[in-house]
This record gives sequence, C-alpha cells and structure tokens, in this order.
Amino acid sequence: MAGARQTSYQERFFSPTERKAFWIMLTMKHFFFFRRFSQLPGKGGLLIVCASLLLTAPNAEAGLFDKIKAKQAAKRAARAKQAAEPVKRKPVPRHRSWYRDEHKDAYINQELLDGEKEAERKVIIDIERQRAYLVVKGLVAIDSAVSTARRGKYTQRGTYIVTEKIKSGKVSTLYHVYMPNWMRLGNSAVGMHTGDLPGYPASAGCIRLPQSVAPVIYANISRGVKVEVVDSWDESELVMPYTMPQPFLMATAY
Repeated sequence: MAGARQTSYQERFFSPTERKAFWIMLTMKHFFFFRRFSQLPGKGGLLIVCASLLLTAPNAEAGLFDKIKAKQAAKRAARAKQAAEPVKRKPVPRHRSWYRDEHKDAYINQELLDGEKEAERKVIIDIERQRAYLVVKGLVAIDSAVSTARRGKYTQRGTYIVTEKIKSGKVSTLYHVYMPNWMRLGNSAVGMHTGDLPGYPASAGCIRLPQSVAPVIYANISRGVKVEVVDSWDESELVMPYTMPQPFLMATAY
C-alpha cells in the first residue's frame, strides 16, 4: 500500500523484546571496549572505538540474529515432534461389582467373632490347600478358599504383620484394577484383597479372597495382626481339632 512504512529485517523476524536485548548486548560490548581504549593519548582511542563500531556492528548483529533464529527453529521442531508422537494415556482403573468364586465353601463362625472381639487372632495362609484361616483364641473362626501365585510367580512364605488397610481405592499397578479390602503384609508389595478365585492359583503373588469373605476378614483384623504364609499348616496350635478340606492338588490346576 502506498505510503506504508517498510519493516526492517529485525522487525519481520524478531519481537520487540528480542531486538531490545540485542542492542543492549551490543551497547555493553562496545562500552567496555571504549573504556579499554579511551586512555590512549590524543584522539587515537576515540578513533579506534568508532572504527570498531563501524566494522563489527553488522557482523555482530547478523551473528546474534542467526543464533536466535536457530534457537527458535529448534523449539518449533521440538514442538512439532512432540505433537506428532502418540499420547501415552495412563490406564484408568476399572471398578467391578462381581468377582468369580468357583469354591463358594467358606465357613464363618460369626458367634465366635462377635463374642471374642478383644481376643488374640491371626491369619494362616495354607499354600498347599489354597485356604485361609482366621484363628481366634485358638479356634478357627473363618475358613475360606484363596488364590495365590500362579505358575511362574511366587507368593512369599513367612510371618508378617498387617501394616496397611485400605477398604477401597487401592489400585493394582500391574493390572490397573481396584483391589477392595486391601491388607498389606509387612513392607512387601503383597497383600490380601478381594479378587477372582477361578479354582486354582492365578494371582501375580497376592492372596486373593472371595468377595463374600474379604470384607469379613477386613472387619475382624487390625493393623499389627500376624499373618503366617506357609506351605502346609498342621493345626497343632488349635485348642481343638479342626477338620480341614482335602489338600489342594496343584497338578489339577493345569
């Protein structure tokens, strides 16, 4: 358009802030240069400074602009690359209202649980039989099927105490599903929780409890209660014998 002001090279490619920064840097450079040579006798120092400004300013300006342009181009390329890469979405945990239980043979002595609320209690996990027992005052109050580690995985044996209880909201980092009635064993990553019981060991290491039993065990033990995970429990510590189910045959699971 007639009469329009032509824009300079700097105005077309650089923002006002970048142009201002450039001239500040250039001015500071020649200020220190002037201080260095202004002590020369006569007018020699001033002539040197003037010559330096005339000779170096165009090259310095072009060099700085090139660097700024390269940096901006690199930023644009990085943003374009990031936009082109697929977004990795974090898996969303799934709520479930039903869990499989192929056994449905749990025994719960509610009278014993209600009558001995302050009595000492502990949990026994029998890997061979795939059973969990809640023992209260030397008597079996709960006897339930469980599902422990499948082939290739391992449920650690030993004696633990319950260190953490989370009724709801605990999420598996492996399967990205909620694990209701979570009860952590010691400082390990293993715990007891509601899960599927397909009739054989199927977990990644945790101890799955039936949907009907897990809330009862959760409500009747506290943090600090002892949990023993053993290959086979001999029930010798009971005050009266308890007839257990037949040993679980591991070969039938495959």
